[in-house]
Amino acid sequence: MKTRLLIYGVEEFAGALISRRAAGAAFAHIAAGGDIARVATHANAMSRARAGLVEPRIFGLGDKSRLATQLDDVAVLVNCSPRFSKTSPALIDACLATGTHYLDICSERLNLSQVLARNDEAERAGIVLIAGTSFDVAAADAMSARLATLLPAARNLTIAVHRSPLSRAEAGSLIAACRVPGETLKNGRLTTSSPANSSVDVDFYNGEETAFLAPWRCEGISAQHRGPFTTVNSYEVLHPALTRLLKRAGIRRWMFRHGYRLAALERRIAGRRAGPTDKQLSRSRSIVWGEARAPDGSVRRARLEAPAAHLYTADATLLISRILLSGNVAPGFRWPSEVGGAALVEEIDGVTWRELADPSETMTPDLPVQVVAST
Repeated sequence: MKTRLLIYGVEEFAGALISRRAAGAAFAHIAAGGDIARVATHANAMSRARAGLVEPRIFGLGDKSRLATQLDDVAVLVNCSPRFSKTSPALIDACLATGTHYLDICSERLNLSQVLARNDEAERAGIVLIAGTSFDVAAADAMSARLATLLPAARNLTIAVHRSPLSRAEAGSLIAACRVPGETLKNGRLTTSSPANSSVDVDFYNGEETAFLAPWRCEGISAQHRGPFTTVNSYEVLHPALTRLLKRAGIRRWMFRHGYRLAALERRIAGRRAGPTDKQLSRSRSIVWGEARAPDGSVRRARLEAPAAHLYTADATLLISRILLSGNVAPGFRWPSEVGGAALVEEIDGVTWRELADPSETMTPDLPVQVVAST
């Protein structure tokens, strides 16, 4: 029986962070990627700090037969590469061929749908596929699942997210998502929606902030496949520079839509580093606010507060990896909360859950959610 964990993409910010968190928790693993120098440098640094816990493994994704041999001893593969559209198909093929469970930290709607579409193959191969063990998917998924339990009759779900600073890769993905239409779930059907065409004001933790419609998020897809929600609206607090571009007409909006000066916008949103510094991570918090509403007018609202999004992603990924290594998960595609359950809230350091009963802490107490059209 295979028992090893492989983290692919440790030459990138997110993969390196997850590998460091694993080593810090004495979780032995293989640190893998396609860049020889950067993978070796990372693994050597980890080995000096945590001898025997980290083994380097370097391989590309072009040769399918060679790729499969890299997973012969691997029970769970974590894909942390930011280029999911290119890496996930090849890695999933290899996992299907070798009986290796696959999970990734993808939070992009289209890529997540591609993993979901391989459910039947995973069931036949006897493996588990999980997309979205990132904060953006896993924490919101935990919120949705808990609200559904608190109010089983609920059919409308509103999610609003305030997250910590982005990495450069995440900033690039967000900018790309904001340039094209996305989808929201309305009455059980996914319908085309434009980014930031409406907004909500939410008191996340220190006064009201405006969150904008985020049709690139995955809550609608999750609800469509799992229920009970039939209408889902997702909102996210955006960097002011991005907000201005989305709301402004004229030449700058035209330039944004046609791809001009996007690299400069990435640097403005995320800075010049690959990702937040350790100091930024230690000081940051990320929030998911949720409201479930039933046809009879019953409402439940709650707030999930977590450490920096990247730290939550790392800890949630490792938590779910340990569960997969236990071998007690039915094969096929699974959402993070289906596997992690209450542990995604109760067993990750620094995470707090609060059901909002005080009207002063709610967005619009005892009234339907007020949506303000953006100009």
